[in-house]
Amino acid sequence: MNIVCIKYGKKFSYKHVNRLYKMVKKNFKKDFNFYCHTENPYGINKNIKIVDLPNEWEEYKNEKYPYWVKLHSFFEKPTKQINIYFDLDIVIQNDVTHLTNYCVENKICFVKAYWKPHFHLKKPIAPDYDMDLNASVMIWKGDCTWAWKKFKDNLDYYALIYNGTDPYLYVHHFDKLNWLPEGEVYSRLYGIDKNNYYNPKNGDAKKFYYKDNYNICIFNGWKRKKKNNGKYMLDNNAYEGFEKYWND
Repeated sequence: MNIVCIKYGKKFSYKHVNRLYKMVKKNFKKDFNFYCHTENPYGINKNIKIVDLPNEWEEYKNEKYPYWVKLHSFFEKPTKQINIYFDLDIVIQNDVTHLTNYCVENKICFVKAYWKPHFHLKKPIAPDYDMDLNASVMIWKGDCTWAWKKFKDNLDYYALIYNGTDPYLYVHHFDKLNWLPEGEVYSRLYGIDKNNYYNPKNGDAKKFYYKDNYNICIFNGWKRKKKNNGKYMLDNNAYEGFEKYWND
């Protein structure tokens, strides 16, 4: 059983990796190996296994790197073990041992953004390709090399067309995707479910969402999208009150 994450560049530090490790230890009740794919292992907990990022990605040293390296690092080869990937800006709130039950051989299980009911099964449209797939959590086993092979064959094209892994997989591999059920994951920035979500078309005011009986809160949008005043829509202030989930 493998738990994996990626740390690249300056957006996240070793503190985020160690924090995720503490939350996994606290909320995953079976034996596991914890791997961090990174170019800089400084400060990372000695119990975390380091995987060097591939040198051939040097030319992609920009903000898109963490997205595309997921495909290369995790789906280049088949695997006999169950793997669970977590983004570094997630908070594990409750027991997640059962996530292994959602693993389907040769498919990848993703977060479905149930807080985007208006995008359910809607074909993503350029240039934004917005849809209800979210790769903050991924679960897989077996031969999922299909996720990487097609992208690799035309890497520059797909990297230009799609702003991230999510729309690429949704458009080209929808029949090979699996989904976490409602009630597992919600978004700190965008909502919880079809009845409680942010919809600017309705004139909704931006707020932070919190649901303590959900198992994972994803902070998608952390230090990425900015308001008109130049401030981040989601930064460290959004973590206030969540410290109990990783503190001893």
